[in-house]
Amino acid sequence: MTLNPERYECPEHHTDLTDLVEEALEDQGLEVAYGGPLRGRKAGGPQPFRVIVSCPSTGGDGAHTLTCTGTQTR
Repeated sequence: MTLNPERYECPEHHTDLTDLVEEALEDQGLEVAYGGPLRGRKAGGPQPFRVIVSCPSTGGDGAHTLTCTGTQTR
């Protein structure tokens, strides 16, 4: 899987969230991550996505959710 952007980071805690974004895309599947069936989308081309992940914060307190968007190519 290739993501654009390649890396996702919490702007508040500077925590790398890329693995969580990839995991969310794998777990949620195409219909949830892309908001519906794949009608009219090219197979193999970049597909836009939007997923919600939880930033655990750096000290364990202040965990919060972030919406991450981008494109994915398989």
